[in-house]
Amino acid sequence: MTGLTAWTGGLAGERDPAQPLLTLYDGPARVELSGATTANWVAKSANLLVDGLGGPQRVGLLLPLHWQTVALLLAGVAAGAEVVLARRPTDLAGCDAVLTSPEHAQAALDAGADDVLALSGHPLGAPCGALPAMVSDYAREVPSYGDGWSGPRPSAPTVLVDGAPVPPRDLGLGPADRVLLTGDLPEAAGALLGVLRAGAALVLLPDPSQVDLQRVVDDERATASWGVTHGALRSLG
Repeated sequence: MTGLTAWTGGLAGERDPAQPLLTLYDGPARVELSGATTANWVAKSANLLVDGLGGPQRVGLLLPLHWQTVALLLAGVAAGAEVVLARRPTDLAGCDAVLTSPEHAQAALDAGADDVLALSGHPLGAPCGALPAMVSDYAREVPSYGDGWSGPRPSAPTVLVDGAPVPPRDLGLGPADRVLLTGDLPEAAGALLGVLRAGAALVLLPDPSQVDLQRVVDDERATASWGVTHGALRSLG
């Protein structure tokens, strides 16, 4: 995963790029991305930000827990932007570009963002339906951008929640770990970034009540969790 590590100033740690990095459980749907596939999405999204949107200085994400959200967070960092993880539309004030769900798209425009792109939240990243005027569909825009990223390595990755930088948490993990993670992204940010920096894998559970948790733990060979507890599984918080 040398590409992701270099592109993100070390925010994504070293890991075998052929191994799973992001796995999403959304009800009955399961989507798995290797490190190499994740890097492809990060590169496309970073190129969209720079070549398509002119390199915004501050990128806002008002999105649920999803593999696309993680890829966009890393893309914003790779593109040299401050990445704002918003709890509500008012948190997006001052963002040059915003990626959000269709329900918040108009509010993002009202917050003053120059560019607003909407994501459907579909497990596979399908396009949105009808959108407000001046809002673009991320799923329709991103495919045309390049699969490689050649921009400069960011010197100090900055991820913000409530206006303050969120550092990756030191969770004592390594590349062999697979971490179940749930919760709102702003709340989970420090843990999520800590998992990535350690080179561990993320298993994203937007709604643990919609899955057979024991089966997920067994099938994914999970070693730890954040935001949900289960049996003898090591809890990180």
